[in-house]
Amino acid sequence: MYEPNLNEKILSIVSGLNSGGPSLGKTSALRNVDWRAIITAIQKTGMSGYFSALFFQTKADSEIPVKVVDTLRMAARRVAAHNVFYESRCAGILQGLSAAGVENIILKGLSYMEDIYGDTSSRTMSDIDLLIHPDDRIKALEYLLAEGYTNYVIPSFQGGQDDFTNLTDLIGEAHFMKKSGALTINIDLHWRLRAHYPMNNYLALDGFPWWENTGTVLIGGVTARRLSPEMQFIHLALHFALHHQYTGLRWFIELALFLKRYGNDLDWEFIYKTAASPDGRKLQGVCLRLVADYMGDSWPGAANWRRFLHDSTMLPGEYRFYKSCLMREERSRLASYICMPLCPATLAGRLRMISHFLFDSQGVILWRESGVRIPKWLQPVYNIYIIGSQLLRGRRA
Repeated sequence: MYEPNLNEKILSIVSGLNSGGPSLGKTSALRNVDWRAIITAIQKTGMSGYFSALFFQTKADSEIPVKVVDTLRMAARRVAAHNVFYESRCAGILQGLSAAGVENIILKGLSYMEDIYGDTSSRTMSDIDLLIHPDDRIKALEYLLAEGYTNYVIPSFQGGQDDFTNLTDLIGEAHFMKKSGALTINIDLHWRLRAHYPMNNYLALDGFPWWENTGTVLIGGVTARRLSPEMQFIHLALHFALHHQYTGLRWFIELALFLKRYGNDLDWEFIYKTAASPDGRKLQGVCLRLVADYMGDSWPGAANWRRFLHDSTMLPGEYRFYKSCLMREERSRLASYICMPLCPATLAGRLRMISHFLFDSQGVILWRESGVRIPKWLQPVYNIYIIGSQLLRGRRA
């Protein structure tokens, strides 16, 4: 007999309790549930606030063991306190950057949290993502350093500080952090919106009209600029597909709930045209199809996957592989590497991606110190060796 894994069961609960129907979907979703395992998994996603509110609003908490409900409520209160801290710090940063003459757009997180969930305490804030103009990068760096933030260097990075600075130039972003008591504030500063390596310029995301399509939102009493709903959908979908390789319940549920809130009102013709290439449309189409499969084809906007995702863009078994990524509890290095050459919508595009993996010297800075010189004829062997080393380290971790 088929037994769904934890992620699949959590998604069936989200779908059933959001169906609007009083009984059948809700009853089947709550049947034969290992609540201890489910709540532990929910806490790992950082979405205790959302699920606590969802169970209460749908009266599902009456069918859940009292101890489990109490555990979830306590976790939800911790998320709420954490997010109050983040919201106040975010408001201060927005004011400080504006005073420094740095125009910015807040991405993800608080930008649409209240619209999607109904409040700003539903999921844990892990960082503050801001998009700035490339010419404002130095002013933003000076402001953050003056405020006590430090530039974060990835522990696994093999090069030195200069190499890391070169890397941030390549990927168009930098991460800053600052301790405040027992908590840490994390800021991701983007001056380019790039696809996950090795797709940096493959989708030409910097050419999308991010700055031309924005609105505003109040964050901690401060007016912040955010993406329009259409651009927000594009950003959420491509972020989930490219940066998370379809893994991570938090990102997928947030994308689904965004569609529930805005799916019927989005300008899908604008989204289709803005996606620009068959590759970008394919990635968004996969996300939409996943929402349709797990939330229901009638979920607002989900049925649009048929326009974005054509059979000719998928290899046999490719979509099943993406579904298996969604069912993973943690990201897999191997799955991430497999996703990258699968991203393009054509065979020629996939071959170019593999060639990029093997022969593009610019990408080697991601793996080694810039002072190391690899003979061109040895580069494919070296790159395969580095990837293999990372896969082995991932298995041993």
